[in-house]
Amino acid sequence: MSADNLAQPHYKAAPAPLPGWAGAYIGGTVGYRWAESASSISAIDTVFIPFFQSQGSMPRALDSRLSGAIGGGEIGYNWQFGQWVTGLEADFSYARSASTATYDAPEIGANPATLTSHTTELSWFGTARARLGYLATPDTLLFATGGLAYGQAKVSTGIVPEPTQPCARNVLCSTGTASETLVGWTIGGGLETKIASNWTAKIEYLHFNLGTIGNTATTLTSNTFWRGTKMIGVDSDITGNIVRIGVNYQL
Repeated sequence: MSADNLAQPHYKAAPAPLPGWAGAYIGGTVGYRWAESASSISAIDTVFIPFFQSQGSMPRALDSRLSGAIGGGEIGYNWQFGQWVTGLEADFSYARSASTATYDAPEIGANPATLTSHTTELSWFGTARARLGYLATPDTLLFATGGLAYGQAKVSTGIVPEPTQPCARNVLCSTGTASETLVGWTIGGGLETKIASNWTAKIEYLHFNLGTIGNTATTLTSNTFWRGTKMIGVDSDITGNIVRIGVNYQL
């Protein structure tokens, strides 16, 4: 009788495999961006600016570094071929940061003390990229990525000779601003892994180059002969890096 009452064996079902990588997905990212604005200063006015630059009262270049948090959303589509995964991805992020570089020259001979400043501001940033990855395990993807980068940049430049005196009295006192959507390129890579059914998490690095934005500083003097004269041109090359993490949902 005891043999007839033996407990029946219990079989635990194997966990269901996670879905593959092919298909559309949406998600969000958050991270950190650091960038550099390398700005060259050229003389437009041929009377005062070349002399001031030759005497060291004004710079020929001003470089600034800006950094801050970055966060936004993304959308993409993957195709899977065995252990290889390729796809397209686009993202858009809010990433406001600004930095001001200054050149403060003391009084040099007959040249007055002069303050030259240049500010670079980045408001938002986005990319449209191709991705190519290899599955180190069925649930872990190593990938390289590259493509288009774009962002909103604003620059402003000012020259203030004799800071204690009104600008109206000095021809050199000038200012200029420009704002533009820049389009450049980006390249990088990362790792993405499945964390649950239809969910993945990733870490990613991107290097970007947004190209050049230029602006012109125009004199603010009240002198009717010089008023409105363009004094200097400034070209700013903007490059940078991003490290971020993200979570995606496979549709």
